[in-house]
Amino acid sequence: MLQKKMIKQFREAFHDDARVVAALMFGSFAIGEGDAFSDIEFAVFIQDDAFEDFEQCSWLNAVSPVAAYFMDDFGHYTALFENGIRGEFHFMRKTDIPIISTWRGYGWFPSLEAAVLLDRSGELSQHASVLVGGPPLREGAPLVKGLALNLVSLMLFGANLLNRGEYARAWALLSKVHENLLKMVRLHERATEHWPTPSRALEADLSEAVYKRYVTCTASAEPGALCTAYHESWKWSLELFENVAGAMNIELPETVMAQVHKLLDEAVTHCNVG
Repeated sequence: MLQKKMIKQFREAFHDDARVVAALMFGSFAIGEGDAFSDIEFAVFIQDDAFEDFEQCSWLNAVSPVAAYFMDDFGHYTALFENGIRGEFHFMRKTDIPIISTWRGYGWFPSLEAAVLLDRSGELSQHASVLVGGPPLREGAPLVKGLALNLVSLMLFGANLLNRGEYARAWALLSKVHENLLKMVRLHERATEHWPTPSRALEADLSEAVYKRYVTCTASAEPGALCTAYHESWKWSLELFENVAGAMNIELPETVMAQVHKLLDEAVTHCNVG
C-alpha cells in the first residue's frame, strides 16, 4: 500500500533529522483501519530554537514530492502529494508536546507502538499514554442533553430556512443536523466506535435496516425532497429523544419542539405550492 510506504519514509526522515524530537501518527493507520483511500496524519515536534526556520513544505517535499501545502478549513496544514495521497501535518514546538494529552476523549490508538514514530526523550510517550486503549466510552446525561438540544436548535434553524425558501442553505445545514442525529443513533445502537466523525464507516457500523432509515433522512436540494428529509430527520429525532434522553429523565423544550413541528408542516405546504 502506497500510504504504508510513505509512513515508513516519514518515520526514517523523522529519525534522520536532529531537529525533530518526537513524532506521532494518528488517524486511520494508527488504529489499524487505514486503506488505499485513507489520509496519513502526523503530529511532529521540532526543537524550539529550530522551529521558526523549519521550512515545513520543503521538508515534506524532500520526503515525497508535494503538489500543494496549505491551511485547510479546519486550521490544519494539509499536504497534497504528487502521488495523490493527502497528508495532515501538525508541526509544533517541543514545548508543545503536553498538548497531546488533551486529545483524550477524541483520539485514541491501540498501543504506543502503533502511534509513536519517534520519541527521543520519552516525553511524547508519557503524554500519549493516556490515549492508549479502545474508543472512549460515550455516555451520560450531559452528553445526551447537549446532543438533543443541538438537534432541536438545528432543526428549528433548518425549518426556518425551508419556510424562507433558502433551500440550498437548508440543504447545507442538514449535514450539521445529521452530525448530532447520527451520534444519537450511535448511542441508541451502541455503535460509538467512530464518534468524532459519526458518518464514518456508517454502512458497516449500523444494521442494514438502520442505515436504510438514515438514507430516508438525506436528499438533494430539490425543495420537495429536502422537506421530506427534514421531516424524516425530525421524526427520528423525536423517537431518539424518547428512547435515549427519556430514559435519563432529560427535559427538553417542548414549546420549541412544537414550533419545529409546525414550521416543518408549513414548509411542506410551501414546497408543494412551489
